Amino acid sequence: MPSKSQLVLPPKHLASCIAGCIVRDTRAVDLSDEERLNYFPGTPLFTATVTLEGQIHLGDAIASVAELRARPAVAKRVFHAPKTMPHTSWNPGPLHALTIAFFPDAWQRLGGNLQGKPSARILPAIDELEKGELATAWPRFWDKMSEVWAQSKSTNGLTDWAGSHRIKDWAFHLFGQVSQTGAGRGLRSTQRRLMRWTGQNRKALTFFAKVEEVHRLSISDSKATAADLAAQAGFADQSHMGRALKRATGFAPAALNRKIATEEAFWCYRLLGDRF
Repeated sequence: MPSKSQLVLPPKHLASCIAGCIVRDTRAVDLSDEERLNYFPGTPLFTATVTLEGQIHLGDAIASVAELRARPAVAKRVFHAPKTMPHTSWNPGPLHALTIAFFPDAWQRLGGNLQGKPSARILPAIDELEKGELATAWPRFWDKMSEVWAQSKSTNGLTDWAGSHRIKDWAFHLFGQVSQTGAGRGLRSTQRRLMRWTGQNRKALTFFAKVEEVHRLSISDSKATAADLAAQAGFADQSHMGRALKRATGFAPAALNRKIATEEAFWCYRLLGDRF
């Protein structure tokens, strides 16, 4: 029986708040220790991970099974600020867990802080995901999140947008907002606003947008050359793209593509490709 990984996108009215959710289910699946590794790229998003069954041993970087086994299992609920570097986790047995990814400005508007501490306002919604089957829990989660998000949006002066599951769309929208909002319109003023809203600067967000764009382009056109991908994604050249991908994922492009295609532990990369 194959493992189950699912990408769950939010309803349209929450697309400016939640980028997406991923579900991992390895119950009743026979996997080796190496296959229970999980590789994740760096991300500019805030995340909430809920373990429904099983355990997660989390590393701050690319780590081996032995290194992760030596770490204690994390709590059933963990919240993380953006991770600029790739990271890994490992499950000692079957797992059923989910991760919700929030856009940084939405995370703060909901009441969370830049260190990753969540607002108590979102906890009742997360409670619903721990009650019964996920198929029936998701609608309840969306309903409660809709209430909290509507209250959050009504108490600020930012222009609403339609939302998108793509980091590039969110980042470019945000760049426009920081340049049009507030008393100062100069470079330093807009940079300070961007840091205040996201905890990250324009260079970092552009980096993640470009890496995402390479992933999208490689999926939409499997015959594109590395040089073509670099040019279309906005990198100076192929070498520049290679360094960026290695920084975000821990692997050179060719090695990463091979692992995504052949190794169970890279299921998250395959799942994120479903967005495109």
